[in-house]
Amino acid sequence: MDARTLLLTACLCTALSTPLWADEHEHDCSLATLRGAFGFTFSGTARTATGMSQRGGIGRYEIDGRGTLVGAITSNADGVVLRRPLVGTYTVEADCTGTIAVDFIDAIGGHATFDLVIDDDGKELRTVSTPPAGAANPATLTAVFRKQFSRH
Repeated sequence: MDARTLLLTACLCTALSTPLWADEHEHDCSLATLRGAFGFTFSGTARTATGMSQRGGIGRYEIDGRGTLVGAITSNADGVVLRRPLVGTYTVEADCTGTIAVDFIDAIGGHATFDLVIDDDGKELRTVSTPPAGAANPATLTAVFRKQFSRH
């Protein structure tokens, strides 16, 4: 083996022994991972007294980075449109999963809970509804949230 081949082999061995992936803890999430305004769409179904009901809508949350949020949704359930303000709380685990709990602050009232996963360094999150066991007419809703502005 000549000197050039030996040098190339030594360089390759050194480069390949260095991990090419990020440390698993480099991207831990926290409450602060979610901060700013997020727009979202949601869709799903619910059981009602007359059968399955289609649900869909849009919304916006203002998330503070400390565990609380405020927002509003516009929902359409089989053609019935509702615009509903809400307040809520959220949790975030280091693995970028968590929960959201919201209370609707209109005359109808109500409470909803969701599991979440954070994507794209906190610029996006996805949720699925998590109604309590035995809930009457539980909805199955999924949503995709996207950060509205990059300056936050």
